[in-house]
Amino acid sequence: MEVVIFDLGKVIFDFDLTKFTSAFSKKTSKKGEDINKLIFEYWDLAASYETGKITSLEFYEQLAKRTHYRGSYNEFSVIWNDMFTPIAGTIEIIAQTAAKHKVAMLSNTNELHFEFLKAAYPQVFLLFSDFYLSYEMNARKPEDEVYKKVISHYGIEPEKLFFTDDLQQNVDAAVRHGIKAYKFTSPADLKRNLQIEGIQI
Repeated sequence: MEVVIFDLGKVIFDFDLTKFTSAFSKKTSKKGEDINKLIFEYWDLAASYETGKITSLEFYEQLAKRTHYRGSYNEFSVIWNDMFTPIAGTIEIIAQTAAKHKVAMLSNTNELHFEFLKAAYPQVFLLFSDFYLSYEMNARKPEDEVYKKVISHYGIEPEKLFFTDDLQQNVDAAVRHGIKAYKFTSPADLKRNLQIEGIQI
């Protein structure tokens, strides 16, 4: 096993979307409980942002227009990023793994979230050798293109790549491409799965 690849959300950092929706609703005509629904109704917008088809400012402007949000871009950026909590057990495993193996990140994410987390937790991001981010790759898991790009980058047999993700469909897609992939459920379970593949930490 030559490279150990981690998803970001719900694997390295947990997030609570209700923190965002609660703060966001204070400057809209929408009720707090409706914001989650609105985000999913406008998933085409979120998908465009997450695949780099629109900028952070364009994402804010279009979302604000659709929801009648009255806050500034800077105010939006703050509450958009105020939802993350580090998963200490995973970060400890990453640090231990990085001492012996190359570690990478493969995430469906957006520019605001990634840049915020990298600035807020530099010690975590310094552990990674490579970053595969949907907004830079213009594609998202579980699209085949994502896994093909990762495999091609390393130029090694896909079975020498270990990958963990909290969503089963992303794991299944990786397995179809020959990657040793496991669904993330907890740091303890992750550690067992690493050991199954001969990665001792």
